[in-house]
Amino acid sequence: MTAHQFCTPGWLKESARIYKATPDAKDKLKKLTAKICYRVKSDPDWCLREDIIFCSFFEKGELRTLNFFTEDEAFQAAEYLMAATPLTWKKILRKKREFVTDLMLGKIDLELGTKVGMLELALYTHNILECLTQVDLQFPDEMSADELATYRSKMETFRHAKGA
Repeated sequence: MTAHQFCTPGWLKESARIYKATPDAKDKLKKLTAKICYRVKSDPDWCLREDIIFCSFFEKGELRTLNFFTEDEAFQAAEYLMAATPLTWKKILRKKREFVTDLMLGKIDLELGTKVGMLELALYTHNILECLTQVDLQFPDEMSADELATYRSKMETFRHAKGA
């Protein structure tokens, strides 16, 4: 299995491809209709000089969007926007921490939407996380110096091209 690096277009593209090719995944989320964005806060040690936002939009379990957005796009299109440090997202994606617990403890900031609404969506958290973790995911703190330098360069190029 090819490793995909955190917060890269390849990660989201492959995750979307796998989700769409897995009928069981859609069935588990068939009652979910939501537009959710995730802000990964800047962290120079993780090669994130600025925040980056990725979004997952579902309509009755159908994945409509899994992509990066600018802040303006996120606030215009999403129902929910959550923000956390890269390390917090890593722990949640690796299932070392519970999403709802971190939301309630304030480790995840809700910038758009209501906590009550977000807690209603918590029923689907496990399945949304499954969508985002179907690939071998590599985080910057797990990269060698060479991998990190390449990642840093890719992130700068991607961010400049996207304006994300």
